[in-house]
Amino acid sequence: MGKKHYVIVSITLGAIAAISAVLIGVTNLVTKDRIIQNEKNRIAAGIKEIFGNNSLISDEEDLKDNGYAYVNYSYTVKANDEFFGYALRTTGSNMYGKISLLVGFGMTYSFSGIYVIINEQTYASTLEDNYLIPLNEGSKELDDVECGATYGAKLVRDMINEASEVILEIWK
Repeated sequence: MGKKHYVIVSITLGAIAAISAVLIGVTNLVTKDRIIQNEKNRIAAGIKEIFGNNSLISDEEDLKDNGYAYVNYSYTVKANDEFFGYALRTTGSNMYGKISLLVGFGMTYSFSGIYVIINEQTYASTLEDNYLIPLNEGSKELDDVECGATYGAKLVRDMINEASEVILEIWK
């Protein structure tokens, strides 16, 4: 095999890489806005799920630069133009994947519920069925993390505990 063969292979691989890069770029341009809108829709649905159908976000605050491990955003929630509570968006990951939740707090700083925005945990359905849903229903304690997806439950517990600390700072 001569140099000509290596040049042809190099050019072919370079062309494939260039075409792939263009396709990825175009796909990103086409889907970027839709992904952002879908995330906003999930957050709005979560607010309604936690606080009721009349609730909506009246204010959003970015908390990513405040040094928190999990809490990213704070949402002020109103219902019928009256303050109703706060929802904190938390995001965390472990060796089993990423999870992002809305953690709701009512007028008395009390935990109102959670809503899953993203659950990429390996045992996602086990985590939801055996920990998140019972936790939301009040039939499971926050620290009772043994559920078949214990690492995911520990992550969720830590996220909710941090949100509980942050909400006290917000309400000062």
